[in-house]
Amino acid sequence: MKIKYLLLLIIGIFFFLSINLYGKDVKHVRFTAQPSKLEVKNGEKFSVLLTMKLDKHWHSYSLNEQIGSEGIGPSTTEITAGPKNVIVIAGKIKAPKPKIEYDSGFEMKVEMYYSKAEFEIILKAKNDINFNKDKAFINVNLELCDTASCLPSDDYRVTIGNQIYTPTVGLIEEADTSEIAKTDVDSSSSLRITSNETIKKSRVDATESQKEIESKKGGGILSFLWLAITAGALALLTPCVFPMVPITVSFFAKRAETTRGKGLRDALVYAFGIIITFTSLGFLFSVLFGASGIQDFAKSPGVYLFVAGIFLLFTFNLFGAYEIQMPAGLMNKLNTKSMQGKGVGSVILMGLTFSLASFSCTGPLVGAALIAASTGEWFHPIISMIAFSATLALPFFFLALFPSALSRLPKAGGWMNNMKVVLGFIVLATSLYFINNALLQWGGGLSREVFLSIWIAIFVMTTLYILGVFKLKLDSAIETIGSVRLIFALSFASITFYLVGGLFGMNLGELEAYVPLSEKPLIAASVADAASGTKTAETGVWLENYEKALVVAKAENKPIFIDFTGRTCTNCKKMEKNMFPKQNINSLLSKMVKVKLLTDVNEEPYISNKNFQLEKFNSVALPLYVILTPDGKVISTETYTRDEKKFIAFLNKAFKK
Repeated sequence: MKIKYLLLLIIGIFFFLSINLYGKDVKHVRFTAQPSKLEVKNGEKFSVLLTMKLDKHWHSYSLNEQIGSEGIGPSTTEITAGPKNVIVIAGKIKAPKPKIEYDSGFEMKVEMYYSKAEFEIILKAKNDINFNKDKAFINVNLELCDTASCLPSDDYRVTIGNQIYTPTVGLIEEADTSEIAKTDVDSSSSLRITSNETIKKSRVDATESQKEIESKKGGGILSFLWLAITAGALALLTPCVFPMVPITVSFFAKRAETTRGKGLRDALVYAFGIIITFTSLGFLFSVLFGASGIQDFAKSPGVYLFVAGIFLLFTFNLFGAYEIQMPAGLMNKLNTKSMQGKGVGSVILMGLTFSLASFSCTGPLVGAALIAASTGEWFHPIISMIAFSATLALPFFFLALFPSALSRLPKAGGWMNNMKVVLGFIVLATSLYFINNALLQWGGGLSREVFLSIWIAIFVMTTLYILGVFKLKLDSAIETIGSVRLIFALSFASITFYLVGGLFGMNLGELEAYVPLSEKPLIAASVADAASGTKTAETGVWLENYEKALVVAKAENKPIFIDFTGRTCTNCKKMEKNMFPKQNINSLLSKMVKVKLLTDVNEEPYISNKNFQLEKFNSVALPLYVILTPDGKVISTETYTRDEKKFIAFLNKAFKK
């Protein structure tokens, strides 16, 4: 397959995934909706804060009908609520003051909203509602325009989340007055979003990492670059990049057979491919889809399956499956032209795969760069992502060179093929991790027992293969089992027995970041659950709602510990399985009200959790840990770390007067 066709295939796949993932985000507007209370009785009135954010240079029109002398005018923005058997609009809509500008097309002054507008909507419940579990929505019909053209009016259905806000004083009492009330607040300003009147949206609490980043910016470009390089080096120690080690070695081991003398070229293309795709994808997705755009994309089921598909393709290529006569088709063409050819198309594809796998866990520096890019800044985000990704790519440059060097050794035939097959088994095990992540994002996922059983079967087969119990098509017969082969066989047998221990509850250490939890997390969903003592196996009661955590914290006068985490976040699982259960850390956590907020699922309440993290802490990094006072004031923040003493010092800040 020629490079241009391979690149067209990649572009087509990403276009399809982008359209399915983002839908209406391409129409340059985003919405959130927060209720004034989480539980509403039948017949009770309450309010919802609808926040509309528009891309730069785009605007919509006000809720007032605007008709010019010719009998025409812009489309009126209309707000409704539903389902009608659950909620109905029961009073005025408190709208921000629009900007008034002359429109030459309509030959009149028109009312417009730019950048951001917030509407308070009075609603009446038709049934008892609990927004932690019941679904209701606000529907917005509006027309979007930029400086050159307009998009047709369209409907945007916004699910009401479970992060409450404090309504304007007297709003509910005035619910029977005029239908639309304008305020003197400019459309770019913010109403207060609070949690039991303790957290204000207008106040953003910078995390410790953000304070360090801003300090380095002020120290000059060299200081900032060194921070980015250091962050890249630390990222190499996180579980997120480990799956790319076997796939890198195995891929270039296979290429070394047909591209002799091209090892340095391929390694350089691979490294620069990582840098270019990591920087360009991160920057572009942040500009187009917001700070969490590339994270949402990288964690979508389609991308996980895309990466898993590439891993499986390489696996069977390493097994020699494509040497068998097969019907002409895409897989065969990819094998003959891309995987075994002398071009660099497949190397660029590998760099892209690496970037997507890396973005699934975003650290503080990259998270800050993505947020800055989404607000229009370009210089610091681009140079930080270039320096970060270059540091990340450096060891993989040498890993890409390694197979080429091995192929030059004398008699590199039989044992080299054995090594590629063993790597193929490792890549096969790695692909299961990405497949399971896709299933988790769809609300399913393999159980720990099934996942580990598959891994055990793979490593049993690897051990038997090394011992020569069976061979594949391209293998030569094994006459004797030498000491080196025996050592490898014993190593994989040991891994197998180690995994068997995980079936019976043993902690698997570093591997815990990749395998499913032993059971569905037992998370207390309410204060009643907390009082009854619902606990996880290792670290006690965890609430899943911030508002409930505030209630418990105030009642018990305890600090709050928030764990912003994700279903597929490997760094998060590593912390939760290997750091939290440690005796000293668990002892400190037990003295706090703990709340776990998932942010990587594209449905409520997880979307509201993500928005809460972004708007309150100006961060999209996972994991993010926050300690608050019982009334919701920030004490300190922390991210992923391997340093137990550092994490204990962070937790101790909750108890310092």
